[in-house]
Amino acid sequence: MYALKNAKDISALKAVSQNLIHENLSITDGAYGILLEGDVKKEILALGKSATEGLENKFDQLVELLIE
Repeated sequence: MYALKNAKDISALKAVSQNLIHENLSITDGAYGILLEGDVKKEILALGKSATEGLENKFDQLVELLIE
């Protein structure tokens, strides 16, 4: 389902769930939340990248503060 695949946060998922007139996210997830193998891999890799990028950015900020 396009809307679920493109939801960026829990509030977007909740909006889709309510639009489908489901009582809760569990119902929506159970009916439509099956990810293809490629999607699972992509999402897990994205989690690792965002965590690493956040650390690199903080490291760069720390170096700038130490240099000043």
